[in-house]
Amino acid sequence: MNHKYNLLPDEQVILESDNKILTLTNKRIRYDYEKMGGSDFISITLDSVSSCGLETKSYPVFLVLAFISMFGVFVLESDGKIFAFVLFLLFIFIYFITRKAFFIISSNGGQNIQLPASSMSRSAIIEFLETVENEKIKYLEKVKSFT
Repeated sequence: MNHKYNLLPDEQVILESDNKILTLTNKRIRYDYEKMGGSDFISITLDSVSSCGLETKSYPVFLVLAFISMFGVFVLESDGKIFAFVLFLLFIFIYFITRKAFFIISSNGGQNIQLPASSMSRSAIIEFLETVENEKIKYLEKVKSFT
């Protein structure tokens, strides 16, 4: 496999994201993303990984406002019904475009790798998270055997 960086001695790539911005090795996790106007490069050693997960954020207040607008469709006069229905559609649209999911790996040093979940499928994210956990356990067991 081609990598953007040099591997450490005895380091092996375990898993990479499809777009190759996230790499898990038997020693660390690397996030390397270049975008217009900047870039992110974060490396977390496996012993420093404190948590990882998939976080979803949404604003259900827009669904409540949509429900209230839909109520207006039934009780208002004809012009008001049209306006209420347009508001209903607008609030539903806003709810769905503001919904976000993030793939997060945190270190005990305070640095986080956070990327939109849309960059990977849900099953790929879960596989990556489970592999991170397994590799951390293997790494810690190996370290314990040396002490």
